Amino acid sequence: MAELTSPSPDDIRRFREEAELTRADLAGALGAGVRTVEDWEAGRRQPPALLRLALAAVARNVPPWTPLPRLGPEATEAEVEVVVERLLSQRGDDHAVNLTDRLRDTLKTGATPAETLLCARLMDMTDGYNPIDVLDDWDRRPTKGWRTSMAFRPEGFELRPTVVVEARYDTFIRPLVIFVDRHRPGERLPAKVRIETALIARGFRVLSFSEIDVLVNGGTCAETIDLVVGELVDEVLFEAGQVQSAWKRPNRRQELPDA
Repeated sequence: MAELTSPSPDDIRRFREEAELTRADLAGALGAGVRTVEDWEAGRRQPPALLRLALAAVARNVPPWTPLPRLGPEATEAEVEVVVERLLSQRGDDHAVNLTDRLRDTLKTGATPAETLLCARLMDMTDGYNPIDVLDDWDRRPTKGWRTSMAFRPEGFELRPTVVVEARYDTFIRPLVIFVDRHRPGERLPAKVRIETALIARGFRVLSFSEIDVLVNGGTCAETIDLVVGELVDEVLFEAGQVQSAWKRPNRRQELPDA
């Protein structure tokens, strides 16, 4: 475990603002007084190093620890609920460990910090119906059934994209490539246009983000990807005759009032 140090006044203030808590909210979650939180943030009082662990618990909505009831034949419904809640909480920890291991296994060597962050945001993504299969080897992806598959920096693509996604229902397919653009991001260089045009001609949807996009507005990038993947899945289901109409994002221009 990393050595614990006392959080600075700015650390506490930033935590509270990121968690969208008032000083009274944070004080209540910690079992402290509002004046104590005010003194920490103003630098008038030194917070204990263990406050970092308490803030981590608050960030994850972990309830205060209490001993588990000893269950027996006379166990009440409330006692059982306490044990079940603790069990499910532990599964959540295990799930986080599993996602970390999967990210480490599937990321290729040489991934940039922006690529790593984007992939981490996508590890637990669904296609709107089912979890997305994260693959180590893109060439061995299933070619039958209903599934959405994803791979990080797969082989066989020019200017290897950061992520490739394929929505499939048997022979009906909609693919997506996602680039984290490191080479003069935002510029429509001839090589970029040529590759993007070739991918679109082959039926791919293409998304491109700069490293700054991912590092500063990573949540928005992930939401965009989630939206596009949902569109592709519904298009596939529509073509396969599984839904009556494919969902399309609204045309915001139609909602604008006349000048």
